[in-house]
Amino acid sequence: MTTFGAEDGLKVDFGRVVSTNTFDAHRLIAQAAAQGRGERMAERLFRAYFTDALNVADHDILVMLAEETGVRMSDGGATELRAELDRVRGLGFTADSVPAFRFDTGLTLSGEQPEEAFFAAFEA
Repeated sequence: MTTFGAEDGLKVDFGRVVSTNTFDAHRLIAQAAAQGRGERMAERLFRAYFTDALNVADHDILVMLAEETGVRMSDGGATELRAELDRVRGLGFTADSVPAFRFDTGLTLSGEQPEEAFFAAFEA
């Protein structure tokens, strides 16, 4: 697992990861996405979690990360995120199927997939 994330420039140290509830971090990503900063926020949260060993459930940490990425935080979004999680679970996705991609054609790819599978899905 030492190569996990290396191609994307992410140094992962599983020995330092703080296992925690990431609900509020995901809520922050949704808020960031609505502000056009979702990818930047997600990347920063991944680095905070996997490299910096920060507790991404800690409100003060999330405030700091939001400020770093230029995201305006709010207390809202929990109801919408729970509804989206329920919708995704209803499609049959579980933690074991992450990451999962569902295409407009109805094709679903879940778990680790080779590039060829994505090329085929895009062509379909």
